[in-house]
Amino acid sequence: MPPLASVQPRRRSIATDTVVPFPAERRTAQIRHCAGELDGLQGEDARLYWIRVCRELAEELRKLGSSENQARTAVLAFQDEVQQELFRMHHVGDA
Repeated sequence: MPPLASVQPRRRSIATDTVVPFPAERRTAQIRHCAGELDGLQGEDARLYWIRVCRELAEELRKLGSSENQARTAVLAFQDEVQQELFRMHHVGDA
């Protein structure tokens, strides 16, 4: 066994300048949760909830390193998925 002084720790090269967050439109549990919450709200309550959720998501993405445009695009994709989930919730079995 080599002496401790001669053992060199392994160094890993990790790129820290690019972070790719999990795509917002693939956050199935969060999408279903938001759709369920929105389904139970109406009017101003629904609007305020939706604004809060979208702002929180955008802020999270910016903290993870997304640019303003990347965060906006991701939030729009998330919004589309929530709308599709709401549609599915109300049109299951209609086909």
